Amino acid sequence: MNSGNCGTEPRTIQTIRACLETQFVGVKFSQNIRPAFTFHTGDRKLSWLLVMNEEFLADRMSLEELQRFIEEKVIKKVQANPGKRIQISKYRDITVEERNLS
Repeated sequence: MNSGNCGTEPRTIQTIRACLETQFVGVKFSQNIRPAFTFHTGDRKLSWLLVMNEEFLADRMSLEELQRFIEEKVIKKVQANPGKRIQISKYRDITVEERNLS
């Protein structure tokens, strides 16, 4: 049980990773600066950075609701924006930016 801490539930990360792995390969999660997933297409020509607000990850939405959100909103936005940086705000807003490849 989550005892009221505001950390990320491991099942949340696993659910997001499982959703991404249905469409992409090389899915990796990092929490270095901000929680983010990186992944690419099978030929490695396109890669994405999916950055998530910590408050979004700490939200207590059900895993089913999270899965629907990732599959129906996030993955569609990712696929429509090849190679971009996708951000999810704490309010579930999704924004797209050019990646800084330097």
